[in-house]
Formats: sequence, C-alpha cells, structure tokens
Amino acid sequence: MEKKDTIWIPIGPQHPFLKEAAQFDFEIEGETIVGARYQLGYNHRGIEKACEDRNYYQCLFLLERICGICSHSHTTAFSMAVEQLLNLELPKRGAYLRALVCELERLHSHLLWIGVAAHEVGFDSLFMLVWRDREVVMEILEEVTGNRVNYAINTIGGVRRDITDPHLRGTHQGRGHAAPRKGAQHVRRGPLRASLGPGHGHAAG
Repeated sequence: MEKKDTIWIPIGPQHPFLKEAAQFDFEIEGETIVGARYQLGYNHRGIEKACEDRNYYQCLFLLERICGICSHSHTTAFSMAVEQLLNLELPKRGAYLRALVCELERLHSHLLWIGVAAHEVGFDSLFMLVWRDREVVMEILEEVTGNRVNYAINTIGGVRRDITDPHLRGTHQGRGHAAPRKGAQHVRRGPLRASLGPGHGHAAG
C-alpha cells in the first residue's frame, strides 16, 4: 500500500479568517489541498436562558442582538412564533412593512458577504464596489427604521414604525443610485407604494 506524502494543518477554532467558531483540518500535499475535515462550533451566550426571565416584548431586544448582520430575521421569527401562539392576526400593512425590512436586510447581508469573499481572495476592487452599493441599502434602512444595525422595528402583533412619503422618496432615490451600476434594464421600476397597500404612504395600517 502506497503511503501518501501529506501533512495535516489545523485552522481554528479561533482564527482571524473565521467569522464564527469552527475547526478545519486540511490535508496538504505539497501546495495542494487534497483533503479536509470540518467541525462546526457554537458560541453559547446564554440568550435562551436570559429570555426565561423576561416577557415577550423584552425578549425582542435580546434576540435582535444575536447577530448584527441579520438582526431583523431573528426578531421576525420570534414575533411570528409568539403571534401564532397567541392567535394574533397581523395587519396587512404591518406584514408588508416587516417584509420590506426583511428584504432590505437580505440585500445588505448578501452584499456584505460578497464583499467579504472578494476581500478574502484579494479582489479588493470588487469589495469596495459592492460595499458602495451596500451603503445605499444601509442608508435606506436607517431612514426607514432609525437604525443601521439593530432596527428595533418588530413588535408582537406588527411593527413599531410606519413609512411616510419622505421615506418612499428616499427609497426611490436609493434604487436609482444603485441601478445604473448593475444594469438599469434589469431593474423593474414599479411603484413601491403599491406593495405597501392601498391609500397614501402615511396612512396607518
């Protein structure tokens, strides 16, 4: 049986390259990676235990701090679970606004990680271009919710803030700023107001 002339190099669980706790073992033959083992790690911060002594509304502020990139998704999942538990029917406008922030957060998250991936392989020009467009999304989120990281817009039974006409104008301006760089012909320019339900932009749902 032929013996393989390889070495194993461990990386993690704590390493500047890693965003979360993880353990990689790479099998190296010369300068080529010929094998790998991966073990997922977890950061336990006691959030579930902390929620046991708090009511549903107080838990929202804890859950929003699980992750600074996808804070809205955590509070959305929790709010939906509590609403189903309490048999609460979410107003249509509240559902639309919640979904709008979800989509804005999804955009900024994808743009963030595309930029990080480009930076990790040394493609810093792409990193800066992508994060330039991400900044447009972050500005819209700040204008709509008042915050750039923890938006604090979800609450049990709906959302805490409405969107007014100035918010819509800012959103349209942001779309117009980013569209030319990704091909305006591929961007559907339908009115945003229609997705927010009937009536004027500052009519409460």
